[in-house]
Amino acid sequence: MLFIIRPILVAGVLAVSGTAAPAQTRPDRPETPEVRTAATVQRSVQPDLATVTLQFTGEGATPAQAGSRLASRADSLRRALATLGIPRDSLVNRSRWYWWRGRIEVIAGPVKFAPRSTPGADPRFNYPAQDTTYRAHDAIEVRIHDVSRVGAVLDTALGRGITDISEVRFTATDVSAPQVEALREATVRARKQAEAIAAAGGLQLGRVLSLNTEADYASRYGWDDFALRGVTVSTAGAVGDGSPTVVVQPAVPVSVTVYGRWELIPKEP
Repeated sequence: MLFIIRPILVAGVLAVSGTAAPAQTRPDRPETPEVRTAATVQRSVQPDLATVTLQFTGEGATPAQAGSRLASRADSLRRALATLGIPRDSLVNRSRWYWWRGRIEVIAGPVKFAPRSTPGADPRFNYPAQDTTYRAHDAIEVRIHDVSRVGAVLDTALGRGITDISEVRFTATDVSAPQVEALREATVRARKQAEAIAAAGGLQLGRVLSLNTEADYASRYGWDDFALRGVTVSTAGAVGDGSPTVVVQPAVPVSVTVYGRWELIPKEP
C-alpha cells in the first residue's frame, strides 16, 4: 500500500503523519503543508470611567419605617455626591443577588411577656411577645466619569456611615484606536513568525489561508482564546487617619491576538 507523507508545521512544531493515499482528497487534509502561528499584542490606555457600588441599610420598627429611613439615606447620599459633580443619572440603584434575606430583612429580638388584659390574671400565663426590627437594604452604583474624584466619592460614603463599599472598577469606554493599532502589529508579528518557521524548514510562505482574531482550531485544553480582552480593571482605595482617600488609577490593558495560517511552498530557485 502506498503511503503519502504530509508534513504540517504548527507554531514551529513539525508533525509528520502517514496515511494511505485516498481516491479523493479530504477537505481537512491539505495537499500542501501549512504553518499556523499566533501573535498577541497588548496596549495600555487610560481609563475614562470608574464605577463603585455602595450598599447601605435602614432600620425601623415596621417595614414602612425601615423603608422610609432607607430612602432618606439614599437621598442624602445623592445630594452629597451631586456636590462633587456626580449627576443623578450616574447614580443607579442596583439589586444584589446575594441578598438572600430579601430587600426587607426581619430581625427577631428577645421575647417579652405582656400581661393579660383580664384583671387579676395569673402572671405565669402572660402573653409572649417578640420584639421585631425590620432592616431594608439598598445599593447604588456610582458611575464617575471624572476619575480624579473617586477618592472624594469614597470619603463621602464613609462620612455617611457607609462601609460596605465594593472595589473600584476602572474602564476605558473607547479602545477602538489602540485595538486597530494592536491588530496591525499582531498581524505583522504572526507573519514574521511564519516566515521564520518556513525559512528554517527550507520553504517559503505561499497564499494566506486564514487570518482571524479567533482560533480556527481547538486549543490543547479545549478552551477558546478571546481576541479582545481586558477593558476593565479593579482596585481598592486606601484610607488613612484624617487623610483623604487616594486611589491610583491603573492603566487599562487592551490585548489582541491574531491567528494566521499560510501555505508552505518550495523556495524559488
